[in-house]
Amino acid sequence: MSDKTVTLEDMAVACSTGQVAAQRGLYKRLYPYVMSIALHYAGQREEAEEITQDSFVKLFYQLRKTVPTGSIRAYMSRVVINTSIDLIRKRKRQPITEEITDRYLNKAGRSRNLGSDRLEEAEIYRLLQMLPPSYRLVFNLHVLEGYTHPEIGEKLGISEGTSKSNLSKARKKLKQLAKDFYQLNEAYDFE
Repeated sequence: MSDKTVTLEDMAVACSTGQVAAQRGLYKRLYPYVMSIALHYAGQREEAEEITQDSFVKLFYQLRKTVPTGSIRAYMSRVVINTSIDLIRKRKRQPITEEITDRYLNKAGRSRNLGSDRLEEAEIYRLLQMLPPSYRLVFNLHVLEGYTHPEIGEKLGISEGTSKSNLSKARKKLKQLAKDFYQLNEAYDFE
């Protein structure tokens, strides 16, 4: 049986019995999906990699106890989101010592194809990563994951009003960051 004909759910069942090859296969098949979700929540790529690794550890630990019913992709999505929230809460207690926009916006020599009117995927991730963690978290949960403000409030332990406020502030900050990003790139006009 080839790797592509085995479903993710079949692999999860095999993982629950301790089959290392199944764990390796599940990791290989889910990694791009998990990493794409982690990048939405992470402040930088290294943080997304940490979220991804922690999520797989949690998945494999859970599979030793019981195999979730339904889609493994959907289950893993919840694991990644919850792992991201946990990491953001943990890091929230640590002081920020560097202004994020300075790190990303003041790099000399950055250029971009100004002929394109749309943002590239990497630029969108970069802009999302510049948001403060609380804004980024609410933005991602509402816009990307489809959670309502009451659901976000319950999940994060904040009020519905705080969720709405953080979303509004995130949108304003993203507009400003995008504006700054493009003005900065236009300043690198090569004569």
